[in-house]
Amino acid sequence: MLTMTKRFAAALAALALALPAASAAQQTPEQAAERYLQTLKAQDWAANSALMDPAELDSMKAAFLDVASSDTSTAGLRQLFNVASAAEMRALAPAVVYQRFAANVIGQREGMTQFLAGATFRVMGHVREADTAWVVYRVTGPAGAGSASQVSLVALRNVGGAWKARLSDEVKGMLAGLRGAAEERRAANAARERLLRSGQIPADPGQSPPNPGQPRPAPAPPPPPARP
Repeated sequence: MLTMTKRFAAALAALALALPAASAAQQTPEQAAERYLQTLKAQDWAANSALMDPAELDSMKAAFLDVASSDTSTAGLRQLFNVASAAEMRALAPAVVYQRFAANVIGQREGMTQFLAGATFRVMGHVREADTAWVVYRVTGPAGAGSASQVSLVALRNVGGAWKARLSDEVKGMLAGLRGAAEERRAANAARERLLRSGQIPADPGQSPPNPGQPRPAPAPPPPPARP
């Protein structure tokens, strides 16, 4: 789980691109993006999570639970989600998982809080495709940071008449990678258990594996009792 922290921090930029829409059905994708950017700039994660597509939040929580259930370490869980076990994390609402993840990842990025506080965002328009609107926006850093400027594209989905955020492809790729690593860990553990049950590897790492073509030696008899 400790390695998860680095992966999460690396995915921060992608997470910031997941622009959600506002809750009112009458709002346009541009207005929805403006609302999201306000909550991002203010680091108001409760308001930010309320703008997300619930299905996307469910998928994010499921991915983290998948990783947690395949690893006995709880250091990453404690650090990122303030829980001591996968069971405690399972009890959290998906929106709370998102809020804690976003807050901790932002906090781990040096200078990110200052950048967001001084950055300016400008939504420029959108292109519609079925139930998805692709919104274009420009983010410009604070003057003291060289005023670096970047144009980004984000997908919003119409959910029940309201625009809600879709996770970016980068975030989805990160979650898929975490789940893939969890699956590999489970497969490795299952293979080891099969080898243990078949006697091909010893339960004690200090023992040598037995030769499958030879019978196992009989256990040594107990030592004689000490004389009085």
